[in-house]
Amino acid sequence: MTPKKILYLCDASDVDIVEKTFSENPEFELTIDTTERILEYGVRDYLLRTIELIKRYSEMYDGVVGTHDSSAVFAAVICDQTGLRFASVESIINCQNKYLSRLIQQKHVPEHTPCFCQALELLNEPNLLPVPFFIKPGRANISFGSHIIHSLDELIHIIGLESNEIVSQNAYFFEALSINPKYQTEQNLRTCNNFLCEELVSGEQITVDGFVFAGRVEIFGMTRAVFHPGTNVFNRHEFPYSFGSSLDEKIIAAVRKLIPALGLDNSFFNVELRADEKEEQFRIIEINSRIAFQFAKTIEAVTGFDPLDLLLKVATGVKPSFKSADRSGPYKYCFNFELHSFTDKKIVKTPTQSEYEEIKILYPDVQVRNVVQEGFDLSDYKHNPQSFRYCFLDIPGNSPEEILATYDRIVDLLGYEFQEIQ
Repeated sequence: MTPKKILYLCDASDVDIVEKTFSENPEFELTIDTTERILEYGVRDYLLRTIELIKRYSEMYDGVVGTHDSSAVFAAVICDQTGLRFASVESIINCQNKYLSRLIQQKHVPEHTPCFCQALELLNEPNLLPVPFFIKPGRANISFGSHIIHSLDELIHIIGLESNEIVSQNAYFFEALSINPKYQTEQNLRTCNNFLCEELVSGEQITVDGFVFAGRVEIFGMTRAVFHPGTNVFNRHEFPYSFGSSLDEKIIAAVRKLIPALGLDNSFFNVELRADEKEEQFRIIEINSRIAFQFAKTIEAVTGFDPLDLLLKVATGVKPSFKSADRSGPYKYCFNFELHSFTDKKIVKTPTQSEYEEIKILYPDVQVRNVVQEGFDLSDYKHNPQSFRYCFLDIPGNSPEEILATYDRIVDLLGYEFQEIQ
């Protein structure tokens, strides 16, 4: 069997997992490029050069994929310009521009869409939203620029304080879209660098993960977010999760309706929402037009299907065998943990290879992903306003109690060391 050749675009911290996943898979032959390298090379130059080479040598790649917001944009542009298979650029914009996404949600599932408006609209007409309300950038990057606002004066202060950073963070996005004038729609250009204001929503935070292939939407399941007490900082994500009521059906039905409405096809997606089980209602937080890379191994442990493998099948036009009811993995549950520090610190020590090997011997199905390096500060890496993330753990098990006990033992084994910054 001749392997399918894939250009795999991802963050540098993903490379180890990607290489391990496909090291013994004869179906695919990967060329990996990282977002960090593309940004260093120059987004426009990288895209133009890659498009030129693929057009010149049609046998170079059978597919191109991106696993995060940045690399998904790059992959979409490359595929659109070369005839390869991926989410359309328009659908990527419809998801990444949170204002445009809200307009589509409002049209197709108004009962699940929070009240919203642009910040400038609210300043001109303060009665559009009651205080307090939530703001986030028109195109969000992790949690930067996301705040609960208690007055219009506070809103004006935040706009003045953070607008330049939002423009800077969106620069690569617009550079990618500059490849073709058809990508540069007036509405996207006008709203991306602004703030979006929304009513506050409450309830359990849930993520629905899946993919759409040739118009058919398949769903892996729902994941519940658990926060550190008194914060909006994730402690862990629990898969699978069910409300055990008709609320499950309402959520799935809305997702199946929304994904095509956004124009998504031949793509992975994840939908974040807040659900009130007592009222059997929910509100959508956001929709992402990409795989939730963080949950790939979480999902595999329970379903028996590796989303990273299915991602490449979708990209090369091979119909995945996964069906939404599949639960054939070796474990009943898998929790994805995020290790955080609530203050910035100097990174003194990360796990050694021997420490990784000890964990692998004791817990062969646990996945560890370190995302920082010694000698740097935690703030040198992507972080949200409240905390600094430095490691992900996927811990499977057949009961929540078993998983939580394993977590405590693994954190001790990792051996991270930090130093207070003077």
